[in-house]
Amino acid sequence: MRALITSAPGGWANTKVTETPLREGRPDEVLVQIHAVGLNPADNFQIEGMYPGGPKPPFIPGRDACGIVVRGDAKGQWKAGDAVVTLQTSTTNLADGTLCEQQWFAAENLAPKPNGWNDAEAAAAPLVYLTAWKTLVDAGGLQSGQQVVVTGASGGVGLAAVQLASAYGATVVALSRSKDKQVRLKDAGAHHVFSPDEPDLKDRICDALRTKGVHLVVETVGGPSLTSAVHLLGIHGRVSVVGVLAGIEATIPIPALMFKRASIHGVLVTDDSPEKAQAAWQQIIDLMVRSRIRPIVDSRFPLSDSATAFKKLGSSVFGKVVIEIN
Repeated sequence: MRALITSAPGGWANTKVTETPLREGRPDEVLVQIHAVGLNPADNFQIEGMYPGGPKPPFIPGRDACGIVVRGDAKGQWKAGDAVVTLQTSTTNLADGTLCEQQWFAAENLAPKPNGWNDAEAAAAPLVYLTAWKTLVDAGGLQSGQQVVVTGASGGVGLAAVQLASAYGATVVALSRSKDKQVRLKDAGAHHVFSPDEPDLKDRICDALRTKGVHLVVETVGGPSLTSAVHLLGIHGRVSVVGVLAGIEATIPIPALMFKRASIHGVLVTDDSPEKAQAAWQQIIDLMVRSRIRPIVDSRFPLSDSATAFKKLGSSVFGKVVIEIN
């Protein structure tokens, strides 16, 4: 089968699409013909050897996927012809990823493809929407009527957080430097949009919301943005941290944390058990169906053009970059 393989010692210089044998499956695994794969920054970090605890070369990168079951598991949970998506849990095999024509997956890490979604939408959804759900509901304690600020709102997790928070009944403020993306973020559910570079950003946000601080900041950028996120909080506010694209270090204003009784939570979706991931996924899909929202796909590429797809992922995107396998 064809697969994108990162060979030793790693990096893009040692990553290419090539023929490779399909590994042997286990009785509790399901063989899936992969149709589409949603790309994530973590996939690139793994290729570059920058992902803590990531697989050692050689490996096939990729985590999200949508496809059709070729061979079911021994217990009969999945049968040939079932349309499925992969979910991210603590049992995910990061060395045998999704950027290939076929792959074996643990039966507990699969879920039915949502009705009416095309392959690209389904492949784009699992990791970012499960992550956004954890930032909002699990770590963020979100309740209807609260205020949420989403940094880096046009990326995969950011856009998912905007959609889910709005559907959940929150008032959503989205941050993006692009005027075009600001318009599209309003269409996606944001109630207010600002550039993170605007002077007196906190005053402008608080004036728009008629509040002294927000309940939750979904921090997808990292670096100096985390410092600003703490200043945006109200009393007992929370920051959910899910990204480091702007840097891995930040200065935290300790007095602001103390006097606001605020908290900062790191979020990692792969610490969920398969059961918890399945339950969260069902809540996400139910909410999206009720609210008539779908994953937003920025662009699509063939497997043979994977390098270009990853370059696009690292540039200006609105939503998800997807690789179509077959």
